[in-house]
Amino acid sequence: MDVSEEPTLETVVGLLDDQYARTILTAVSTEHMSATELADHCDCSLPTAYRRLERLEAAGLVAERTRPRTDGHHDTVYAATLDQVAIRLRDGQLQLTVERRDDDPAGRLADLWGDL
Repeated sequence: MDVSEEPTLETVVGLLDDQYARTILTAVSTEHMSATELADHCDCSLPTAYRRLERLEAAGLVAERTRPRTDGHHDTVYAATLDQVAIRLRDGQLQLTVERRDDDPAGRLADLWGDL
């Protein structure tokens, strides 16, 4: 899926039906976490965490960020971009609306400094 495209109803419902994906999504909504941290948090294997992160990222529900470390290296962490999902039944059809968090560069810089 092209990141600029909206995810389909089936994609979002399928992701939200998966316990690991839900746990990852809710965890990164409050704190940026690495795949290793998420695997520990979800009590799952690292490959399982990466598969769920890949699916969530492809749907545009999470995004990668860089977390600098004091030793000069950096960690890849994940942050939720999802703010709200709404499913409506209108005129005999289900309609999906995905609202994302504002993710401006100034906000990311503030998050970065807050993490230091």
